[in-house]
Amino acid sequence: MNDTKNLACLVCGKTEEEVPLFKLVYRGEELRICPQHVPLLIHEPQKLVGKVEGVENMNPA
Repeated sequence: MNDTKNLACLVCGKTEEEVPLFKLVYRGEELRICPQHVPLLIHEPQKLVGKVEGVENMNPA
């Protein structure tokens, strides 16, 4: 993942200049996600397949 993409929401691509971003670390990789998409990460992680490596093994809350 390049530096510019890493500083944007992994779902919508919005940057820190547009929205606040949460930083998270998963499997040694730093990721960013905006507040609008945190519920997706929590409740529907399967929708992030292809965006986050290994997310297919996560269980929804």
